[in-house]
Amino acid sequence: MQRVVRMIPRGLTVLAAVASSIAAAAVPQAERGVLLALYDSTNGDDWGNHSGWGDPPGTECSWYGITCDDAGTHVTGIDLGVNNLAGTLPPLSGLTRLESLVAVNNLLTGPIPPLAGLTHLRFVQLNFNALAGSIPPLAGLGNLQFFGVDYNQLSGSIPSLAGLGNLESFEVTANQLSGRIPSLADLTSLSIFKVGDNQLSGNMPHAPTPNALFEGASQLCPNFLNPVPNAAWDAATGEMPWFQNCSPLPDPIYADGFDGP
Repeated sequence: MQRVVRMIPRGLTVLAAVASSIAAAAVPQAERGVLLALYDSTNGDDWGNHSGWGDPPGTECSWYGITCDDAGTHVTGIDLGVNNLAGTLPPLSGLTRLESLVAVNNLLTGPIPPLAGLTHLRFVQLNFNALAGSIPPLAGLGNLQFFGVDYNQLSGSIPSLAGLGNLESFEVTANQLSGRIPSLADLTSLSIFKVGDNQLSGNMPHAPTPNALFEGASQLCPNFLNPVPNAAWDAATGEMPWFQNCSPLPDPIYADGFDGP
């Protein structure tokens, strides 16, 4: 009996291998669930671009704004800036390999979800929205390099920045933050520090050592910070003195509207 050997064209073999690879590469269900929750909670049907969103499992890495690792098994980036997102951000804890979260210039409201446990996170940019509530704790985010939430409606205090040795830029300008600025002693990579146009008070902490702050790139005022001379902050803000544009603290003697006793 003669044996028949069927030859498969090489091109089809390659396509079959690629198809098999795509089928095998799928993000975990928990990660897909976060993405679908994000779509639902921010009115995804009205996004400027929602190409691919909601397609079958295994396609997540091709959805608009989504980046995955080389193996296509984990979501590493979300970039939905200027895309008409309206609503609240869902919990992100399921995205355990997330490195970048960008949703700048949208219509987001509500709080910033907890970031604890997202230890791979390097880049957060949520500025120019209407986010409210407090800035979540940043403890444990040792890989964080950029944190930008300026031009929102955030309140409360700036959380501890201890342990963020890779943080290069911290930008929270134009919110409703109050209280004292935390220690910057651990921020040895810090080059930009923008906290102006808030309601912060107290003394400015010492500039990081070694001082890597870019000249003229930081912003500390207006706030209610104590006007204590500091040459390092003069250089960092490009202001001489750095507090020249800060609002003065109310004088307790005249705070009631009277001219004196």
